[in-house]
Amino acid sequence: MLDTGDEHQTAFARAFSAVITARGVSLTWLHRRLEDRANPVSIATLSYWRSGLRHPDGLRSLTALEDIERLLDLESGALLDLVSRRARLGSLAPAQNPFTESEVVAAAAETLRLLAAPPIEATRSLSAHVVSTVDENGLLRRRTARVLVQAVAPFVDEMTYALMSAESIVRRPQCEIRGAALVREHLHESEHVYACVLRLDRPLVMGATAMLEIEMTVPPPTAGLQPSEDETTAFVMRSIRDVVLWTCFHRDAVPDWISEFERTPVSDGVVSRPLTPSESIHLARRDFGPGILGIRWGFDR
Repeated sequence: MLDTGDEHQTAFARAFSAVITARGVSLTWLHRRLEDRANPVSIATLSYWRSGLRHPDGLRSLTALEDIERLLDLESGALLDLVSRRARLGSLAPAQNPFTESEVVAAAAETLRLLAAPPIEATRSLSAHVVSTVDENGLLRRRTARVLVQAVAPFVDEMTYALMSAESIVRRPQCEIRGAALVREHLHESEHVYACVLRLDRPLVMGATAMLEIEMTVPPPTAGLQPSEDETTAFVMRSIRDVVLWTCFHRDAVPDWISEFERTPVSDGVVSRPLTPSESIHLARRDFGPGILGIRWGFDR
């Protein structure tokens, strides 16, 4: 029996039941496919969702619901939007800037103030895949990030995306955005912080998600100031479910040395490890952060 006192729960149960029937699949099939995707939901829970006795609630259920939309060949948000207004996100740790260097922290605060940036605490990243291309001079040329973000505030229509570095210079990129539009940007005079404000294509209610692709083409450095090393990083202010960094070097300019570095509250400082130089390097972490993950490279000649 449906709980008709809850409009959103009823709408979700009707839609979920209808698409299960229309696709001709069973709850057992759906359960197995979700297990294959490492997003398990019990058959009993799926049955409760279908009948309306319960609704998806909490981060794990909402991420599983995104997989269900893909498995059932639905548009993104077709089911999630019916429950997102009621989503309980569980206990959220406060957003924490993983950079402790005073210059970077001050530059970040000033940049966000100048941009009139929306509160960083309003969203969190659930996954991030960052692909970086390094040119024949050994310098970062292009950085493409595909990020799944979730609203953790009642209404989100803008969010901030930033690049920061304590060691290297951040050069102002040319940006192409999918899933949002760039409305404001600023490179701090210290050249350690660049940030931009993005207006989402579709405003998000609490618990809803959006997929963004942020492609940044980095200009060459000023003549006479070419650095001897460079880096690519990802940093998160809350724990992220999945982060992958993939850096691809020009075949004629494989660095003489490469190292990965990581900083989290657990590591108590920056931990650096040497890597074997090759044409491409990837780093992957699950349930990472808050923290910084990246690689640096350089040439002995």
